[in-house]
This record gives sequence, C-alpha cells and structure tokens, in this order.
Amino acid sequence: MAAPVDVSIVYFGKPYQTLVSLLSLLKYSRQHIDTIHISVECKQPHGDINGVYIVLEGLKNYKVQLYYPNQFYQLGPLEYEQVKQDENLRWSLPYQYALEKSTNQYLFILHNDMLFHADMIGDMFEKGFSKHKLAGAGSIGQCWSCPASWDNKCSGSKQEAYVPSQAEAIAVHEAHATPRQKLDLEIIRSGRVYPLPECRLNEYSCLVNLENYRRNTLPAGDSRCFGGVWNGADLGTSWFYDMVNRGHRFQHFVLEDYALHSPFNPIGQGSQDYSKADSYRICESRAKEHLKEHYELPVLSSVTQIKMGINRAKFNARKIAGQVYARLWKLVH
Repeated sequence: MAAPVDVSIVYFGKPYQTLVSLLSLLKYSRQHIDTIHISVECKQPHGDINGVYIVLEGLKNYKVQLYYPNQFYQLGPLEYEQVKQDENLRWSLPYQYALEKSTNQYLFILHNDMLFHADMIGDMFEKGFSKHKLAGAGSIGQCWSCPASWDNKCSGSKQEAYVPSQAEAIAVHEAHATPRQKLDLEIIRSGRVYPLPECRLNEYSCLVNLENYRRNTLPAGDSRCFGGVWNGADLGTSWFYDMVNRGHRFQHFVLEDYALHSPFNPIGQGSQDYSKADSYRICESRAKEHLKEHYELPVLSSVTQIKMGINRAKFNARKIAGQVYARLWKLVH
C-alpha cells in the first residue's frame, strides 16, 4: 500500500473543470488520497466569483481544506529574501501552502483542467518512488517549447542524459524560433545551462516528496519555491534547476498515459480561457455536460445558495466602492 497522499489544486475559476479534474482523479486514485487542499485565488476570472461553492458541493463526501491567499501572484519575478521571510507572500505562490502544511508524506499537484483515465499516483509509487530515491515524478520538460526536443537531442525521458555545454545550448537555441527563444537564450548566457530553460517537473500532474521538498526549499532550504517563475522561463523551472543541480532526481511519466490536459478547450490551451470570456464559457459548458454524463451535477443546498448571494452582494459592493473612489480621485487630481 502506497503512503497517503494529499492533493493540491489552485482554484482560479473553472468550477466544473475543477470538479472533473478532481473527481476523475479520485475515480482512479482514491485509495491513495487523504486531503484535498484547494487554494482559492483572491481574484477570479470573468466575474465567476461563486464557483468554489459549486466545487465544495461536488466534493462534499471528501476531505477538503481551503486556503485563501491574501495576494495574487501573477507569475512575475520574485525577490529571494523577501519570499524567504514573508510567509504570506510565499503562501501566495501556487501550491506552496500545501507544500508546507500538508501532514502527509507526498503531495500530488494538478491543474484545474485535467481529465484522468488511469491511476497515475499508483504507478508513480509502483514504478517510481518504490524503486528510486526521487524528489518528484511526473511529466518532465516543456518539450513543445524546447529546441533540443525539436532536434531530437532530448525528451522528458532523456533529460538526465542530455547535458550540453553552454556553447552547444546557445547554438541549439539560436537555430530554432521557439516561443521563448529570446528569454531562453538570456537565461543560458547568464550561465544557467542545465537543465535547459524550458525544463521542469510540469505542475499539471506531478507527485512531490514533501520531506525532501521542505528540507531543500525555502524557507528551510536554499532552492527557490516550486510555484514561482523567479528569473526563469516558466512556473517551476527555477526550482527544477536548483534541485537537479543539488543532485536530486526526478522520473518522467507520460501524461497522456494517464490523463488529458485541457480536454474541453478546442485547441488544448487552458490558459486561453482566462483571457477570452467566450472560451471560458464554452469550456465550462462542456465540462458541465461531462459531469452530468459521467458523474453527477452538484445540487446546491439552500445554505450554499445563501452564502453565494452574500458573496455576490459583497463583490458588487466592493466594485461600486472602487468605482466611486476612482471618480473621486479624478475630481481631486
């Protein structure tokens, strides 16, 4: 029997997609899971401010803990000492609160737009952690953005074997117009070569050894937190770089063997939903239909409906107060 696992998910809208993510995970991996940690962002997309109540109704038979960060992290640069000393800032980073506060040995991190079709957690234990001393397991590398993958020099499963010199890494990156070519070259030229800038343990589905994480990562250790961009190319790349260069190992698992990412988005890009309201509504509608067909739609209790009404009234009051303040500020200035 594998050790108990907690789950961490960031709730930033998408209530029906969030439920599909968690219920499909529970369908295949329930036997491993203890507590589901949901970090509810203080901002929500497209005015969808009551979605978390839908999620809680859908998970009423499971152990759930909510955390409300008091800041909204927008994936920008971070100041090392400030993050180390300021726990509220640190806990605003995606997944960090659960990474510090979970009482179990492992934490499974996932996006809120997943659809599982197999027991990924079970295989990570059986084929990974039970055989090797690992810091984490999951899909390794943003290979779709990395020229080393385009040249067939590297892949998620070969990441440990491809260790280029700085000159070779620069040449490979100069040869291909990848999405973040300029930034990736800046990172390599700064001396940060291996792992390559796009390489990371992808946060959309991964399992982290918590004792190892806490010993090596801020605030107790020196590695930068998992859920931050820092001065890297994307979320998690700086932590991965720090950990690999301290000798810690990770194991690649092919995501598609276990789950689909952004299955309800026509082009498979879940981040598009946050910038485009139409895309958001379409994907949520599709996820709701999937829930109705394969699980069941949450039935909102009268108490929940009252809470939603109060929350909506508070939101509207803050919005009006903000508009009034803005007008008064213009009149004064």
